[in-house]
Amino acid sequence: MLEGTKPFAAFVDVYPSVSEDEIIPESYFEQYVKSGKILKFEHIERQSEKIAHSLRRVMYALPGEEWRVNAYVMVWKLAHKYGWNEGFERIEGYLLGYEDKKES
Repeated sequence: MLEGTKPFAAFVDVYPSVSEDEIIPESYFEQYVKSGKILKFEHIERQSEKIAHSLRRVMYALPGEEWRVNAYVMVWKLAHKYGWNEGFERIEGYLLGYEDKKES
């Protein structure tokens, strides 16, 4: 991200976290967030009444790439409703800045 090759990064953990380890590398990104080089966003998503934990997504975007945050959250909301599939995987890859390599 700092080199400008990737515009967006996303991480997920259960919320509240059940691990003492840092699953989401927030400490790594902290200095860049403070300096304004990278923007930080957080989204907590309740799974269902039957599941005790929610999901916490922490997303990082380069300035000017904030639009990817809402699109990413929307993809996951739709995937939870309709099931994960290749289309969602391609959209996620696009949002994360990966190149689309079509199989020959």
